[in-house]
Amino acid sequence: MHTITSYEESLFHLLAETDPDTRRHAARELWDDACADRSLPIVRHDHVVFLFHGTAQEVCVVGDWTYWQPATRLQRIDHTDLFYCVLQFPVDARLQYKFIVDGAWINDPGNDRTQLEGFGMNTEFVMPGYHDTSRAILSESVIAGSISPVTLQSSIVTSAREAFLYVPQDIPHGTTHTLLVVHDGAEALRLGKFATILDNLHASGDIRPTAALFLPPMNRNEEYAGSDSYVEFTAMDVVPQARSLLHNRQVVVSDNVHDIAVTGASLGGLLATKTGLRFPDVFGAVLAQSPSYWWNKGEIFRSEYLKNAHRLKVIIQTGTICDAKDLASLMAQRLRALGSEVSYSEYAQGHTWGNWRSTFADAVCAWHGERRRAAS
Repeated sequence: MHTITSYEESLFHLLAETDPDTRRHAARELWDDACADRSLPIVRHDHVVFLFHGTAQEVCVVGDWTYWQPATRLQRIDHTDLFYCVLQFPVDARLQYKFIVDGAWINDPGNDRTQLEGFGMNTEFVMPGYHDTSRAILSESVIAGSISPVTLQSSIVTSAREAFLYVPQDIPHGTTHTLLVVHDGAEALRLGKFATILDNLHASGDIRPTAALFLPPMNRNEEYAGSDSYVEFTAMDVVPQARSLLHNRQVVVSDNVHDIAVTGASLGGLLATKTGLRFPDVFGAVLAQSPSYWWNKGEIFRSEYLKNAHRLKVIIQTGTICDAKDLASLMAQRLRALGSEVSYSEYAQGHTWGNWRSTFADAVCAWHGERRRAAS
């Protein structure tokens, strides 16, 4: 088995080799060994060597750091079918990528570490300083919470809405629960593994008992970014009905407004922030992941409801690699200046469910008073 250093040395020797047959044999051997050792891409310190082996005319790598646009071509090593490029990343990054091989988008055939996203499966890699605190894998000793489909009625939006109600298990009868409303609810369950993360946080005792209502949209862009009625629906219909549904299951929900939170990612993060600002008497806490505060020319920065900021606890998270950092940081400063209790965290990741999955536990712990990782 090679070490990372020896793989780099093998590549350097290969590039220096002048005999075509020797070079071709060495290239195939390097590729086979790296695949067998699950060592692709080759990660060392703050740089990454991407390799691709195949009969192709052009190979590009795209990923979180390119906004998923073709930006970097791999160079073919003469007299071989091996392509390579070297890129630099933050030492604590976790990123996703694909290859574009003669126009076809594929996952890295030499790397079996993948992450399911809204548009399919991506390949991922982590840098040496990355530490997984996601708690997204259910421990064998942990009892999974119940997830039940429920129907919400409304006179505000045009039709009944299907949602999913999460209730933690093995909680003493009569214990008061906090309540979390989760936008993009179906994807938060399927891609974000949020229910599993809540299960593990309950089992470890890092959070108080928390029930959650996972709410999928019907017309995401319209409802999340351009609909005041959906904000009203979330506060005036969803929360009372969630309380009633939980009451019927003999689950006690806290009367403290700061124990009721709304969360979302990207446009969902924008929506969560707008909802908390407009209805601070319903939601005392907002968890915004990679929030799209740039939407409609940053209109949220001009919202009349910023006057309610002092009534909120706001947790804002953002990736630093082609994500929402600039305006997320600005909003954290603005809300703090207006009196909000703000927890702001940055992660060397991109605008993906992989990011939101890996940082959701941090957000919930910050809401509950724990700050296991904060950038400022």
